[in-house]
Amino acid sequence: MAGSIPGSDLAEGAAGLARPAAAPARAQRWKGLRRAARARLAPLGAAVVMLAVLIALAAPLVAPYDPLAQNLGNTLASPGRQHLLGTDNVGRDVLSRVIWGTRVSLLAGLVSVALAMLAGSLLGLVAGHCGGRVDGLVMRVMDAVLSFPPLVLALALGAVLGAGLTGVLLALGVVYTPTFARLMRGQVLSIAARDYVDAARALGASGWRVAARHVVPNAINPIIVQASLSVAFAILAEASLSFLGLGIQPPQASWGSMINAGRGYLQQAPWIVFGPGAALFATVVGLNFVGDAVRDALDPRTRD
Repeated sequence: MAGSIPGSDLAEGAAGLARPAAAPARAQRWKGLRRAARARLAPLGAAVVMLAVLIALAAPLVAPYDPLAQNLGNTLASPGRQHLLGTDNVGRDVLSRVIWGTRVSLLAGLVSVALAMLAGSLLGLVAGHCGGRVDGLVMRVMDAVLSFPPLVLALALGAVLGAGLTGVLLALGVVYTPTFARLMRGQVLSIAARDYVDAARALGASGWRVAARHVVPNAINPIIVQASLSVAFAILAEASLSFLGLGIQPPQASWGSMINAGRGYLQQAPWIVFGPGAALFATVVGLNFVGDAVRDALDPRTRD
């Protein structure tokens, strides 16, 4: 074009090519920052989780008082030397109850997720391997369970199974089973189409032998990632059930039931709620940090 500055068209073209590339570059930078933050928070989360596990295991040794012992002459005592987190409405030591509640919460989270992982993985393996009507039947049942909000379904199952730790474990196990079943089925269908599986079949390996030796070992990483992320949600769900009266029953110590018992004393004795609330918050956040680290380590999509 007449009157144009030599080389300006080339410069404008280069600038136009550079501008669209800026957005992916910024996205990569943000992804790198998030990954670095998760990497730095992972040791903190692991430390919190390990501390919670140690406290749960050593609860009889580290709890200063019997968590069930009442002292009606020392109710709603504020935190001090004798009771570091104060006492509740019947004179029980809040710190001791928080310590014993750690055991209940971790047990509920770990056992319920383990039950769901085992049952869901088995159902997903059977559905993906057998296909046809078996696949359709299993997955329709899983879809039906998933159609209910998790907490609503847990409440309904808790009401049917009865209040207490056993009912909570079974209810949460049922609630989380479909997630693992769908995940395992997807992994089975994906891995079954790979060349090394076809080669194993060509060598005469039976279908279930192929599944046991080639499919399951290669499908386990996403299951582990999902399990690590589900424990925190299971602990929150147990606390919610206990808060609503369908979980651990008084006088047994549970973070959810302690928060429920202390909500009527928020104005005059907030420490009754602060102790279990802080423990619940720290444990769930720590487990989330650990779950993110496990996902980054085992899920190849996070490394793309």
